[in-house]
Amino acid sequence: MENASMIEHFCHEHPLSLVTYNKKNHVSVSNEGETIKCYLCKKAVVVSVLSYVCCMSDDECSKIILHKRCAEMPRQMQHPSHPQHPLTLCIDQYGQGYSVICSLCRRRFKNEFCYHCYLCEFDIDISCEQLGMDDNYLFQDERFLSHLCHRHPLMLQRKPASIFLCDGCGTNEGEEMAYTCSACEFWVHKSCASFPMKKEIYHHHHPLSLAFSFPLKHTKYLAAYKCDICCKRFCPTYWVYFCNRCRFFAHVKCATRGNINLLTEKEEDDDSDHAIQLPISLSDFSKEVITSFIIRHGGSIINVDDMPTSVTMPSTNSNLSILFNYHKHPLSLIKVDDDDDNGKNEMKVCDLCITPILSPPYYSCADCKYFVHLTCYFLPKTISDDDPLCEYRPRHCQNHKLTLYASSEDKQFLFCWTSSSCSSEDGDKSLLFCRMCEKLTTGIVYSCQACDMMIDVKCASLPTIIKHASHPSHKLIKRVPGKGFLCVGCYGYIWSDLDIAYCCGNNVCYDFWIHTGCAMLPPSIKHRWDKHPLLLTFDASMDHPSDFYCEACEEEMHPKRGMYHCRECDQSFHTYCLPESGEHRNIKFGRQFEFGDLHPHPLTYNIVSLKYTCDRCGRIAYEKPGFECANSNCNYALCEYCGLEYLCEHHN
Repeated sequence: MENASMIEHFCHEHPLSLVTYNKKNHVSVSNEGETIKCYLCKKAVVVSVLSYVCCMSDDECSKIILHKRCAEMPRQMQHPSHPQHPLTLCIDQYGQGYSVICSLCRRRFKNEFCYHCYLCEFDIDISCEQLGMDDNYLFQDERFLSHLCHRHPLMLQRKPASIFLCDGCGTNEGEEMAYTCSACEFWVHKSCASFPMKKEIYHHHHPLSLAFSFPLKHTKYLAAYKCDICCKRFCPTYWVYFCNRCRFFAHVKCATRGNINLLTEKEEDDDSDHAIQLPISLSDFSKEVITSFIIRHGGSIINVDDMPTSVTMPSTNSNLSILFNYHKHPLSLIKVDDDDDNGKNEMKVCDLCITPILSPPYYSCADCKYFVHLTCYFLPKTISDDDPLCEYRPRHCQNHKLTLYASSEDKQFLFCWTSSSCSSEDGDKSLLFCRMCEKLTTGIVYSCQACDMMIDVKCASLPTIIKHASHPSHKLIKRVPGKGFLCVGCYGYIWSDLDIAYCCGNNVCYDFWIHTGCAMLPPSIKHRWDKHPLLLTFDASMDHPSDFYCEACEEEMHPKRGMYHCRECDQSFHTYCLPESGEHRNIKFGRQFEFGDLHPHPLTYNIVSLKYTCDRCGRIAYEKPGFECANSNCNYALCEYCGLEYLCEHHN
């Protein structure tokens, strides 16, 4: 230790020496992991900083260490907040352990030391940021400041500035002092000026860097980025803490607030505890979502032992319903799967909800590979009037009532769908179209007899309130938007009066919306281009500083929007660019149909991969839904329109 000076201080009986503090050489430290704190302010003493210490060999005395500026605080001072009397630096004025309210910041403190007026109940915590505002400022070296945020020197104001907006944090919170620039009318809170250039916070695993405006490199996404702590938007001119590697951004006030995990705070609404959590595996959809839907509409699930061993689907004259939605053969109840099954373990898909069936019980027509969840067999025939779906009337239908599809007229329910494989006048030979998720389906739908609205089973079964991984901090509520928004899942437009979508129930996140279809995307999918499962993520930017490009369409992707991503292979896909999650996700492929004199072999309804053009009309069929020959030695194929047209004309 190198002595520089000695002082007598009222807090200790022995003289104190000014030294360059070195923890290893300080004889009092018996525990190397112990944090040494200043005896006055109770804040940590940093190694290699000038400090006053007692060098007596006594164990208790040797623990007395004071910051240089704490030890040099005046014993008595005048303060502008209490000009009538002097304030005296005291120790345990009200008794040991007694808590006091600071007369400046109004915060309660238990520090033994404070500036106290013996004539009034006026006390100032020596750690208060507002301590000292006049020419007799305690620490004159803080009166003027050169800061990286501004090119001119800044001067500390004498009085609190509560009517200005800080050029750092953008707020006028608290009655605290501010540094100003007289030449530029630049204002910044004293506390903001002390923010470190690097900061570690609870919410992120990398240190954050302080930027004095939103980083130019990331401004192309500024309109879409929100604070990763409070979910509010950014002003590009205010300061921000950010992680460049992970594209993590936070307001400076949010980042410097106490280490509270805001994203896991319990909501006050009790319904949020029981809300269904999406995304959910498609194999669990029937059990978790459709079962709840049936119960909400007054139904119940009967024990499998009480179910009939054979059932028939409701009859209809609709051509396409015979082919897809309904089935003409009796269905058998399967309680135990046949282990032999010709050695095959094929995925079974319910023909009503188009989700997998992993295990019995279920109903089956084995010859046609037609399957129905036991749950789906109990679907309510009508949707009750108090369901929010009945309030959704895109055509202002006067007699709007949603019933399970059972019409005898094709034209009422066939969506006019124009694609490269059929012209607009050919549209009456397409599949059913769900108005909520805007996807074609081979499954069953709820429809209105008085208008052309249809909603498939999965969309109809969605509850009013959900929790979703894209927005874990708040619950989402199903609504018709009053104005247009962008979906956080696909970044597509949500039409103000034509769509139903989920929005955040918290006013802070009023512009958070997600399509119902995007909310139902499966959490992971397998794709032939990647050996690993592709995981659905709504923020793949963590530890991924480079940009994202879709492997299918090769377009740049928003790093904080929905995508399927394999981190191991660094492959990314738009949710709508994969068949398993895109336009065809509600279509059951794989069923075979006989085409009589048109072709001698059965044709499989599938994504055509064997032929480029349709063998009947010559239109492009490759990588589109269609019918291709099940015989491995034959590459005959029909486009979807030609195949559906023939089946509608020749079914019996």
